[in-house]
Amino acid sequence: MTDAQHLHDDDARFLLFRVGEELYGTPLLGIREVVEPQEPKPIPNTVSFFSGVINLRGQVVGVIDLRRRFGCEAPKHPRMALMVFTTESGPLGALVDEIESVARIPVETIDSKVVIRSHVPEDYFIGIGNQDGRLISLIDLNKLLGTEELKSARVELA
Repeated sequence: MTDAQHLHDDDARFLLFRVGEELYGTPLLGIREVVEPQEPKPIPNTVSFFSGVINLRGQVVGVIDLRRRFGCEAPKHPRMALMVFTTESGPLGALVDEIESVARIPVETIDSKVVIRSHVPEDYFIGIGNQDGRLISLIDLNKLLGTEELKSARVELA
């Protein structure tokens, strides 16, 4: 069974966001909150896309830059946002160029059998969603943010 088939009817809501020129969506239920980005405190000897940590209402939150993670060398966008997720190892934020909207994408319109070359590792790719003729790359950022390379970066913070 594919990730798209695991989605329940209520789970077919996605937060749409942009990284560079690309439009992505991630399941809305995995996101704790969306906030304005802060300048992170750099942490040495971490993976290249780990920007550092911020203090979010008294809690230390690691920040990854999805632009660097996806190999997109775009200049800072004026509408950048930080999507905060709760992972096994604690809160982690993903910096994106822009939040577009929340969209309901019917599961039957998600093609999870598409084989494409992408900056997004295949394990985190849900499929291509079709919303009113727009094709959206759907990814599970919660899975992406829980990868071993990021877990090791957060362990060094403890």
